Amino acid sequence: MGLLPFRGADSRAPRAGDDKGKTTQMSRRKPFSGKYLLILGLTAITFLVLACAPDAKQSTFGTSGPVAEQQLLLFNVLLWVMVVVFILVEGILLYAVIKFRRRPGQDELPPQTHGHTALEITWTVIPTVLILALGIWSVFTLFELDQPPKGADALEVTAVGHQWWWEFEYPDSGVLDENGEPKRITTANEMRIPVDRAIRINLRSDDIIHSFWVPKLAGKVDVVPTRENYMWFQADETGTFYGQCAEFCGTAHAQMKFLVQVLPQEDYLAWAEGFGEEPTLSAQAQAGQTVFNGTGGCVICHTANGSDSPEAVAGRVQAFMTGAPGIAPGPNLTDLATRERFGAGLIDLNRQNLRQWLHNPEEIKPGNYMSDRASIYQTDDGTANLSEKEISSLLEYLLSLK
Repeated sequence: MGLLPFRGADSRAPRAGDDKGKTTQMSRRKPFSGKYLLILGLTAITFLVLACAPDAKQSTFGTSGPVAEQQLLLFNVLLWVMVVVFILVEGILLYAVIKFRRRPGQDELPPQTHGHTALEITWTVIPTVLILALGIWSVFTLFELDQPPKGADALEVTAVGHQWWWEFEYPDSGVLDENGEPKRITTANEMRIPVDRAIRINLRSDDIIHSFWVPKLAGKVDVVPTRENYMWFQADETGTFYGQCAEFCGTAHAQMKFLVQVLPQEDYLAWAEGFGEEPTLSAQAQAGQTVFNGTGGCVICHTANGSDSPEAVAGRVQAFMTGAPGIAPGPNLTDLATRERFGAGLIDLNRQNLRQWLHNPEEIKPGNYMSDRASIYQTDDGTANLSEKEISSLLEYLLSLK
């Protein structure tokens, strides 16, 4: 016994049949500290507040235009009604749990209540009225926002989803071409529209399901192959709004972005009138045009001198879908140098970034079909099978497209 460590009288080892030791051991366990609950709560509130930042590029707050504003109003009313209901229900629940909890030494059952007609009618009628009211308002809002207001002179734009970029077609841009016909414009990844004018978007996909979403202008709408969908919105202020494919569509889904540039009416008309004008090419740019149309093979998938003809687009899509080597529908590059970003809104358009893209687009946008299909990138390391001189000339040509 003398070899055993000393124990106090109240801390002896428990023996068989002795509950005192168990009680002592259990009483030493520390409860979950309130400070951890406080930290957890503050962290949750912080993330909640950060998620509601209206200045974030793709926040659904800080809206512009009647469609997004009505959708946000509906969302806010639904949210706060549900918050009130949640607090009320959980408050009553917590009150009942605390008020009528079992007290020490209380072994008998409390008085049991079996039914309360008035209370049961109340908690049935109130939720029913709330759900009906919110549901009816939601349905009316959906129908109201289905089409532009009557009499609105809506500009029509067709948005075509591709893996992984967006094509924008203007069947009637609002200006006339040299033949006196409505000027048709095809561009990619940057949609330009006039301020304070309704825009009808016809939605189409040439491959798989996508979803067109500009959070600050309107809610998302699915883009489904073999079926034309539509939506509309209107921007009440000039500026750049950020869009995103909101339906998982493969490897580069998260990098399928686009911009909506809202311009004053006169600036929009000036852009539409000047779109596709023949650029002035330096000697180096002319050499780059030769690379584009010849050794580089860029012209197989891209157009750089005007709107794509429907026949050319259909041919590229058909060849791609049937697995023809070396071809895929590529973004229209007309007036490329006037854009802010490239790679489907991925990076800023400048000389350094564009050179890096021409060297190896896979490093910037993994999974893109340019790296997979274009013959010049079928090398061991995926870099372009072009000389530095050819890349410099091609770069000069692309930056002259304005």
